[in-house]
Amino acid sequence: MFAAFLPALIGALAGAMGTLAGRVLIALGLGFVTYKGIDIGVAALKQSVISGVQSQSADIVGLLGFLWVDKALTVVFSAFTVALSMKAIGGSVKKMVAK
Repeated sequence: MFAAFLPALIGALAGAMGTLAGRVLIALGLGFVTYKGIDIGVAALKQSVISGVQSQSADIVGLLGFLWVDKALTVVFSAFTVALSMKAIGGSVKKMVAK
């Protein structure tokens, strides 16, 4: 079923590529797919770190909670996601802002 859908989708995208609206929609779609891919990868990395921390003794986990390491990891992973997303879209943000 998917194999028959894919050529039709590619044909429609190729036809819409000439219009400005088509280019915008394709760029938004690629941006969304890129962001979701990065988000899934960072979430898997975060889950790996969390499971590694949770495998420690209760005293160590309590100390890390007292030191707010969980909040620090959230900030680090959020910044990592934003940095990767900005690198993925390239200089298009600068092109939109600076004239």
